[in-house]
Amino acid sequence: MLQDFGYAYLTLARIDHAKRACALVKEGSSLIDAAAIAGYADQPHLSREFQRLVGVSPGQFL
Repeated sequence: MLQDFGYAYLTLARIDHAKRACALVKEGSSLIDAAAIAGYADQPHLSREFQRLVGVSPGQFL
């Protein structure tokens, strides 16, 4: 995967979770629901990962 995509598996999984969370938040889901559906442990975990990968907090994204 590293050679094909330039990322390790866990990084790809983190990106996939963030994409799912972005879509859910755009559709109007609460952060708590988006975190649960996208596979995060809790809403603070979603917020930390979102900030790292997207570059802004979920609130700023909205």
